[in-house]
Amino acid sequence: MSQNVMQTKDAMSSREGTVYINIEGQTFEIAEILKFKAEVEYTKVEVKRLNARMEGSKIVGAKGTGDMTMYYHRPEIRAMAMDYLRSGKSPMFDATIINADITSAAGKQTVDVRNIVPNKTLLAMLDADSADTLKDEFSFTFDDFEVLNQFNVIQ
Repeated sequence: MSQNVMQTKDAMSSREGTVYINIEGQTFEIAEILKFKAEVEYTKVEVKRLNARMEGSKIVGAKGTGDMTMYYHRPEIRAMAMDYLRSGKSPMFDATIINADITSAAGKQTVDVRNIVPNKTLLAMLDADSADTLKDEFSFTFDDFEVLNQFNVIQ
């Protein structure tokens, strides 16, 4: 009896990939990204049923949420905050995330996350207690996405 065992080389490295952000038609490769995570969170309602011992659930909607960590020196997010303060224009951007570990048979995946709205913006930061680099961490919401290409199915 043969057993399917995943090859260790096929595990995707979390460090291999690229993130691009698009703000009003301008695209920036953000090498300063340390972490980017986007998730679809389902909105569910309870479904009670006769003759059923367990409650069921039904998805009635969804919400896009995420977190982003980058080195502090990128100016684009703060510039959008200033634009909002001066003009009332909501800070919003799109991101393209490419996972690409050339050692994995899974290949690469590209996802567009659209209409990202940050929950907050870091304006200034100092930390005398830290010997680490300054990082900007924020959560966000989004309302659309598209998977442009998916990982290969590993045989």
